[in-house]
Amino acid sequence: MTQRSVPAHVVVVGSGLAGYGVLRELRRLSPEARLTLVTLDDGHFYSKPALSTALSKGKAADTLVTTSGEKMAAQLRLDLRSGRAAEAIDAQGQVLLTTGGPISYDGLVLALGALPIQPTLEGDAVHRLVSVNHLDDYRLFREHLADGARVLILGAGLVGTEFANDLSANGYRPTVVDPLAHPLAQLIPSEAGETVRTALADAGVDWRLGRKVVAVDHAGAGFRATLDDGSAVEANAVLSAIGLRPHVDIAVEAGLEVGRGVKVDATGRTSDPRIYAIGDCAEYQRGVAAYVTPIMAAARAIAPSVLGQPTDIRFPPLSVQVKTTACPVVLLPAPSGAAGAWSKTEEGPKGSKYLFRSEQGEVLGYVLTGELCEERVSMDRSLVQATTKGMAA
Repeated sequence: MTQRSVPAHVVVVGSGLAGYGVLRELRRLSPEARLTLVTLDDGHFYSKPALSTALSKGKAADTLVTTSGEKMAAQLRLDLRSGRAAEAIDAQGQVLLTTGGPISYDGLVLALGALPIQPTLEGDAVHRLVSVNHLDDYRLFREHLADGARVLILGAGLVGTEFANDLSANGYRPTVVDPLAHPLAQLIPSEAGETVRTALADAGVDWRLGRKVVAVDHAGAGFRATLDDGSAVEANAVLSAIGLRPHVDIAVEAGLEVGRGVKVDATGRTSDPRIYAIGDCAEYQRGVAAYVTPIMAAARAIAPSVLGQPTDIRFPPLSVQVKTTACPVVLLPAPSGAAGAWSKTEEGPKGSKYLFRSEQGEVLGYVLTGELCEERVSMDRSLVQATTKGMAA
């Protein structure tokens, strides 16, 4: 592929881990590049995964910030355009239109993240549901949560389960409602899910599994949620954790190719050769890949690519540590749609191990619980070796 000249100006939209990850790599590779960051918030850097464990760590919203936007701008020698929304992309003219005015670019990186999926419910208090996907969300949630409060959580996926663990460990009374049969049901086998459910139930979590919330109404100073079986849950706060959708609106309007996320090639490039996408808004060739590990891997490839040196993204095994102290879990989800089955290969006082094998016997995923979570590094290494051998065969 013919290399392009080094862009005079690279604009990054989004100040999360993905945006700053690319900016760090860009500055490392090109001390002379002109870099601009456009973000709707203040540009402060913090760990978004820490939001679901901040209560246990006694963290208020402001103390989660590790580096201010001003300091990040100084360290990376970039032009921080904070408090500005990216409104549209003029791809032909290579201009990003923002609420602070147009910005011309030679290379554009979309690190837009994802937006909470809004549940479709009845009731007069639906607008009071909270989704914690940003530092300001956490601030609102934390400041209005009295000690010992009852919290209704919609969704028993990764975020909902981690919040249930965090809340119960700090004297709150969480109730989790999910239509599936066990926690983390889209990620782990039922037996492992039952282990998580039992451990968190012992810690004080009230599970309402196989049920849906159909309405949320005001009830005195709190809320009353009606379930599809006619039962009700009283709560002081309602947290929606039913999932996220890639933020692709601006990309759709610009005519970029979009599926679940903004589609990119092996280098992170979109259907427009001057625009790249990374993080929760991107749909890589292997699909949507959230979490920290794929973001950092993508940043290391996208930065040289946007600077004129096309570099393929090399994803390591994308294992995830579930932050449930009541029941430690590490998992590598099986690929979406993969044919195969889970089996338990180890069980004992230290925990359990489950493997997902393809119909050909290839290990494609795993779940570790308890002390066996310490095997994560060796499991990931063995999967990398197996993949390398398969490619060489």
